[in-house]
Amino acid sequence: MKLMIFVYFAALLSACSTPTFVGDAPPVPVTSTTPDHFDLPARFAFARVVYGMTQAAGTEETTLWTNLANRADSLGSFSPLVRGDTYRWRATRTTLIETAREQRYNYLLLVRMYPSTGSADVALVHVGSGGVMATAQAVSPTGGQRGFWGGRINNPKRLERATLKIAQATAPVVEEMLRGAADRQR
Repeated sequence: MKLMIFVYFAALLSACSTPTFVGDAPPVPVTSTTPDHFDLPARFAFARVVYGMTQAAGTEETTLWTNLANRADSLGSFSPLVRGDTYRWRATRTTLIETAREQRYNYLLLVRMYPSTGSADVALVHVGSGGVMATAQAVSPTGGQRGFWGGRINNPKRLERATLKIAQATAPVVEEMLRGAADRQR
């Protein structure tokens, strides 16, 4: 319980200390070509997709992604992409980009997790053009997990444990990707 309160106050403090708010951000111009460099500092949206739907991360995984965003503070601000039902909504790449554009983010960090194989596909998408600027893939060393009958994991706690292992393998890959984005800026 203390951990939940700590995470809540940390999230509240980080939300209050972000340098820009949606109303202050300029509209994202829609372009037809993806730029070859990054305009930093920028506003990054983070979308976590499991089984084709956005899902809220557990407390340990949220802490992991928050620590990653804190280490990459020179790149700009990081926020989770939220729309409607914050726990589950059908997530196609187009709807994620449109939502990020509406909320005036510059880049979308898209992490698609596959619990059955223990892997994740990561894409850094330019919101204005919808083009992919960088991709990566991560695989959990413990492998994947399946549900009781070999399908999806329906138990939320089991799914949270499976995605935490994937996130722990994915976080260093994402950090390296963001470091590469900063190097491409210079």
